[in-house]
Amino acid sequence: MAGRIPLILLACGSFNPITHQHMRLFELARDHMHQTGLYQVVGGIVSPVSDGYAKQGLVSSKHRLAMARLGLESSDWVAVDEWESQQADWTETVVTMRYHYNRAAEKCWPSTKDTPLDQPSASGTTMTFSLA
Repeated sequence: MAGRIPLILLACGSFNPITHQHMRLFELARDHMHQTGLYQVVGGIVSPVSDGYAKQGLVSSKHRLAMARLGLESSDWVAVDEWESQQADWTETVVTMRYHYNRAAEKCWPSTKDTPLDQPSASGTTMTFSLA
């Protein structure tokens, strides 16, 4: 898929617990983005919300992270990231997006602060940012 814009998919939420449909969301989003002919999805990130979200019945982040990791252990392209879940308070989605955006930039272009990344965009609870 040469010439396509590299893209990372990000899903934020409580994942209380993660379900088959959460995981299927990534597959559907990846297939759609590939079908446009413009993008190459290079990864996916599941980002469970912090315990500070204080949703009634919210299982501790420790257990939600473990469930998400188990649910995604067979995936070779979607990973669980604990950064958001480790924050003391609830984190706005845009803050989580910026964290992952900057982290991707540092991995791809560690020697410069002026990266060729496109701005992240949000659609529902699935976010995308390109690495072109």
